[in-house]
Amino acid sequence: MIRLCANLHFMYRDAPFLERFAAAAKDGFAGVEMTFPYDYAATEIRAAADRPGVPIVEFNAPAGRIEPGVRRGLAAVPGHEREYLDQIHEGLAYARAFDCKQLLSLAGVVLPDASRAAAMQTFIMNLRKAADLCAPIGVTLLIETNNLHDNPNYLLRTLAEAREVIDRVERPNLRVIFDFYHVQINEGDVTRRFLEYLDLIDHIQFANPPGRNEPGVGELDFDHIFHLIESSGYEAWVGAEYFPSRDTQESLRWLRDRGYLR
Repeated sequence: MIRLCANLHFMYRDAPFLERFAAAAKDGFAGVEMTFPYDYAATEIRAAADRPGVPIVEFNAPAGRIEPGVRRGLAAVPGHEREYLDQIHEGLAYARAFDCKQLLSLAGVVLPDASRAAAMQTFIMNLRKAADLCAPIGVTLLIETNNLHDNPNYLLRTLAEAREVIDRVERPNLRVIFDFYHVQINEGDVTRRFLEYLDLIDHIQFANPPGRNEPGVGELDFDHIFHLIESSGYEAWVGAEYFPSRDTQESLRWLRDRGYLR
């Protein structure tokens, strides 16, 4: 059975952030995920999640200022290694407060004054240190590919590159997010990609290209995709990380009609 979590920075945006936890629980989500929660104290967020009883299952480590094509995380930016590890420490402080076991680290973009090889080497070295920081508290460090339409010059573009990174980092708690939206735009053939890289995947996110909307609005067949996930043996969380094309509750109709929301 698919375990759905709602991304509270993409959905329920008409409500104050701390009220979105209860809204997601009311709509039947079994958990929640976030992008960057650092505008609020970790204790505030934990209390907002505890009241309706929804676990926080995944969120992003800090990534500084986000500018598509210019800056999207520091993990692969030479010269910022200390700042990157400071961000991991901050993310882990929130993970402890949330009792959350998954932390996403954005790779970042290849800057004009840096070579791709140098960026990749920095990424590898930083991930080793970050994964070692995560391991003692049982946190899995996640990486993901980002599509080059929304995120020009992003370092990690394909799942083959993600496998190479994991092989080179050599840490068992480094895993991959499979985001159907990003993979479809960059690589296509999402069924084969998913099955080929299933051994690396510890979290799934979904949205429908081209608008990054809900199932039923866009080009992907989510009846097929959800059957694919269910039949694959995958048992971890599946995150609704989409921008509703209408009211969030209305956008849930596809999931509710098919019994994926309790």
